[in-house]
Amino acid sequence: MLLTFPWATGGTMIRWMRLRRALLAVGFAGCLAAGGCAPPDVQSALDVTQITTGWLDVGLDDLGRNKIVPTISFRLQNVSEARMRTLQLNGVFRRCLGSTPGQEPPASEVSPADVEAGTCAGEVQEWGSALVRAVGREGVEPGDAVGPFTMESHLGYTGQQPRDEMLRHRDFIDVKVELFVKHRAEQWAKLGEFQIDRQLLTQAGSS
Repeated sequence: MLLTFPWATGGTMIRWMRLRRALLAVGFAGCLAAGGCAPPDVQSALDVTQITTGWLDVGLDDLGRNKIVPTISFRLQNVSEARMRTLQLNGVFRRCLGSTPGQEPPASEVSPADVEAGTCAGEVQEWGSALVRAVGREGVEPGDAVGPFTMESHLGYTGQQPRDEMLRHRDFIDVKVELFVKHRAEQWAKLGEFQIDRQLLTQAGSS
C-alpha cells in the first residue's frame, strides 16, 4: 500500500525541501563561526594531573614469593572548551632497555626515550597493559576533572627478600608506562608517558 500525505504535494514539497536545505546551511555556517564543527583534539583537550607512580605490593604469588607490580594513579582534566564524551584509556608498560657503562644509551624505534618526560627507551615487548573506561556518554564538562584512575601491570618482580630490598636489587630493571586515550570512535592517541618511580606502594596511589 502506498502512503500519501495530502499536504506534501507539488510546490509545497519543493518549498519544504528548499527550506530544510536553507536551515541546514545556516546551522552549518553558525557551527563554523563558533569553531564547534570539528571534533576537539583529544590530546590537547586533556591534561594528566595528580600523578603517582610506584611499585604496588600485591601480596604473594602461587609459590609464596613476594610480588610487586608497576602502577600509576592519575586524574584527567578537561582543559578544552567542549564537553568530552566517551573516553577510554590504555596504559602500556614497558621495561627500560639496559645500558652499558661508558656507552651511549640505547635507542628504541618502537618506544624511544622522552627527554622532556624523563623516561627511558622501552623494550619492544610490552610488559603488561591496562584498559580503563574513563568517561561515558555523560561526558566531562570544560574545566572539570575525573578520576582518580589506577592502572597496574599483571607482570612484576617476585622474590623471597623483603619488597623494599627488591627495589634496590642490582638486577632490577626500571619500567615506564605509555598512556593512550580513545575519544568516541576515533583512533587511539598518546597522552604521554611516565617513568615508574622506585617507591613501594601498599595500595594504589599511596606510599
